[in-house]
Amino acid sequence: MIVFSVLVTFTIAGFAQARKYIPQTPEYLKCQYGKYYKDVGKPPSCNPFGQSCPPPYFCRGGPADERGYCCKTENPCKAGKPYTRNGDAPNCLGVNAVRCARGYTCVGSTTSYSVCCKGCTYRGKSYFPFEQFLNSEGQECTCGQNGQVTCTVGYPIKCNYKGREYNNGEIFKDGCQSCKCSNGQVSCRKERCAYCYYNGKKYQEGENFPATDGCNTCTCGGNGSVGCTKIGCPKFCFYNGQKYSVGQKFPATDGCNTCTCESTGGISCTEIGCNPGGYTG
Repeated sequence: MIVFSVLVTFTIAGFAQARKYIPQTPEYLKCQYGKYYKDVGKPPSCNPFGQSCPPPYFCRGGPADERGYCCKTENPCKAGKPYTRNGDAPNCLGVNAVRCARGYTCVGSTTSYSVCCKGCTYRGKSYFPFEQFLNSEGQECTCGQNGQVTCTVGYPIKCNYKGREYNNGEIFKDGCQSCKCSNGQVSCRKERCAYCYYNGKKYQEGENFPATDGCNTCTCGGNGSVGCTKIGCPKFCFYNGQKYSVGQKFPATDGCNTCTCESTGGISCTEIGCNPGGYTG
């Protein structure tokens, strides 16, 4: 009889100890896709026959009007289901947030929308498995199923634009345009400005200036646009019955000054006083 009593006592103690380390959570308390923020870390606050939950949540209550939690209706993860503990997807942002397990990344911008999904965390951003993206060095990276990001090995992608080289992701100005180098290509968008750039010089809106051909006139218009007249420029000058090319110099008829053929077709001459007969006094 003594042996039997000891055996029963030991069995009951072992059973109690096993129950202590295997807690049972009612099914209606489990939210496999995450809980509404007012329910996170608090007692159940809804029941299917009373208080309703805001979309996109539903009330997972128990039988006989037992209260439950407001659970997410849809899976927020693109690959697989969220990381769970005993059937419940804990939040990874806010108070009492969990740290995502290896191979998972925190997805969501607020406490109630945050869960741990399969994916990668790379330089502070979250990516889903097989998602591809470019890093700041212009390398193509891929998020693996193991939570690791692999990037191609090679030289950073650069852009060549109007004789200059820019790094991938670099933003720069081209007159009134804001441009960005992305994956070897430059894209620009116009911005409002009260000045223009022409032939390397800056002009104010409404300002007139000579065109590069030397005979037309340009005007700085709105939003950085430049408009020029389209007068046909002569390529030759005629002086004293002779034909000269633009830029060509030749003696004036007075014999002591020098003239130049201008791009406008006109003639410009120096105005040195001439000494008739060569008398020096």
